[in-house]
Amino acid sequence: MHAESRTGKHFAFSPSYTPVLGNFRIDLFQQIGLPNGPDNWDELRTAVKKIRDKTGNPCGLGLSQEEDSNCVLRALLWSFGASESDEHGRVTINSPKTIEALKFMRALHKESQVAEVFTWDSASNNRAMLSGRASYVFNGVSIARTAEKQNSQMAAKIGLCRPMAGPAARLAPPQPASCYVIWQFSPNKDQAQQFLIDYASASGAAFRASEFYNLPCFPESVPDMMSQLANDPKAMPHDKYKALGLAAACTTNVGYPGYATPWADEVFRTYVIPTMFAKVARDMVTPEEAARLAEAEIHRIMRGKT
Repeated sequence: MHAESRTGKHFAFSPSYTPVLGNFRIDLFQQIGLPNGPDNWDELRTAVKKIRDKTGNPCGLGLSQEEDSNCVLRALLWSFGASESDEHGRVTINSPKTIEALKFMRALHKESQVAEVFTWDSASNNRAMLSGRASYVFNGVSIARTAEKQNSQMAAKIGLCRPMAGPAARLAPPQPASCYVIWQFSPNKDQAQQFLIDYASASGAAFRASEFYNLPCFPESVPDMMSQLANDPKAMPHDKYKALGLAAACTTNVGYPGYATPWADEVFRTYVIPTMFAKVARDMVTPEEAARLAEAEIHRIMRGKT
């Protein structure tokens, strides 16, 4: 459930969500001494540069107006201790920590990425990894599952790791989160509520049918989730998806450290954060200017929602 910060009312019921985690080429990272993939942002930056210099394979962190870019760039912000707002809903994007994250991403991009990440769509990083081109991308389990069905050799080369740690935290938003509402004018509110209770209680079936894409918001509904993640017969190796359980432990809501408010949703849907990062990575503005522009845009969105 997500609460609106001013009223305390729940505006949606969420039975499941999809954590985002690192997808990396095991064979490429083995060549530089990291067979289990990177653990933090500094390690990732160093590793993908070594790989790019050695093999030509670029890193694949999106800097465009699409969902995966939204997710990875928020993960970077939060790990550096920056955020769009604080727990009271006050805009805090224009901060030294945001500027530090912007400078970091600009450097990583220039060292290890290609310009096409500025125009990626939501499937581009999937294609970059499945084609064997990218060394590292940030996505859900859809890439690994697609590889298992289409290219077993590539599936064996794709490793999974939890979101990168930064100086302040290890956090990431979910990719999608399933949210349900019951209309006030509904003539069957009681039945609808009971349906959602029953649906959430049966999350184990949805968890398995989704091939671990949908994780339960109520873990007690799938008490053996971690053992299933650690022993999947389709995975190569069979314990590949245990990283998903680790990623779930550091997944939080859009709007963090506050609530998932309507204005936070609009900031997400209008790609304020990817636009800020892209302008800096392309040297269109300085990090300081980008943070000020993002601050002004978030204030404008907030005024429209109050």
